[in-house]
Amino acid sequence: MSLTPWNIHRDETLADMGIFELHSVRAENPRTGKLRDLALVSTRDWVNVVPLTADREVVLVRQWRHGTRSMTLEIPGGLIDPGEEPKAAAAREVREETGYAGAEPAQLGVVQPNPAFLNNLCYTYLIEGCEEVGELQLDEGEDIEVVRVPLSEIPGLVAEGTIQHALVICGFYWLRRKRPELFDGRGEIS
Repeated sequence: MSLTPWNIHRDETLADMGIFELHSVRAENPRTGKLRDLALVSTRDWVNVVPLTADREVVLVRQWRHGTRSMTLEIPGGLIDPGEEPKAAAAREVREETGYAGAEPAQLGVVQPNPAFLNNLCYTYLIEGCEEVGELQLDEGEDIEVVRVPLSEIPGLVAEGTIQHALVICGFYWLRRKRPELFDGRGEIS
């Protein structure tokens, strides 16, 4: 049996929340012929960045997240602006959220954050040689603390639950896959 796409009977925008739109979709299951109502979120693509200093420290951001109502420790990231290339968004987000800049961003990977109800992609980049170049440039919805952590401590922070954001963990996965020379022969961070 081969799968076929579902037939969309209706796609209605219920709310425009600025950073995303909420859609009500009515779709037909090609296997059963039954209609199903779905909620989908439409948003621009995202970018996440692993900013790495010359001495192998990762420049992280600590911030309040309303979804979990908790402080999180993450890599910098955000929405890609309309017409902006992901690579440019990576450099911009690091500069704005941390005050750091470095070498040209190198793409590590691309994922679908949650294709069950989201329509976007998340691009992950590495920026090496990061150094502080100025003040943070936060928008009115951001309140960020910059935290530098040795790359060697990241696996422990993930294991103990200090870093729980799935896309951040994915960023470190991509780093290990694409830049193995940063890791020792056992696959551990050196």
